[in-house]
Amino acid sequence: MSFKVGCEYAKDTVFTQEALLRVTPEDICQWMNADAFGDPTPSSEMKPLEDRSTTLLFREKTLSSFMPRINFTWDPIRCEGNPTRAELINQLIQCVKRFEVRQERVESQSRCAIEIDEFLILLSLVHQQRDKGATRFLVGSVLTLQWHWMARIDDMMKFSTLSPNIQTNDATVPNALV
Repeated sequence: MSFKVGCEYAKDTVFTQEALLRVTPEDICQWMNADAFGDPTPSSEMKPLEDRSTTLLFREKTLSSFMPRINFTWDPIRCEGNPTRAELINQLIQCVKRFEVRQERVESQSRCAIEIDEFLILLSLVHQQRDKGATRFLVGSVLTLQWHWMARIDDMMKFSTLSPNIQTNDATVPNALV
């Protein structure tokens, strides 16, 4: 609403149903354009510099949850329904997706939740808690189990680090290892 009206609102502001019914797909599209492209009415040469399609899709869904007619698609003839479900919004998100496919996009900000070095630091901090007694071993064990169940999946999916198995069926191989 701040974008449409041009003034700032407090985060706990509750808008009336009449105010929400006055929101149109064009208003939402201009707001999303301003966030993605930096301009409410971008030209055809502009590329998304701020937001990715997943961000726009998330904003569309969250905004839709506040709309009075949440289950109705937008009717352009009668200008009623849920404006976030209009074709104009979907076209904008598809346009940003096309830029992403062509690698002309905003880089993803998602990262691995925890790296091995961070995990080892956390584990050493847990084990240094002398006043916790046996709890430090319990927490350390749970963290280690969690690491092996979840965090290592990321490492296993890095196929570039795999090397071929060069073992032979030669009988002398076990003796060479001794």
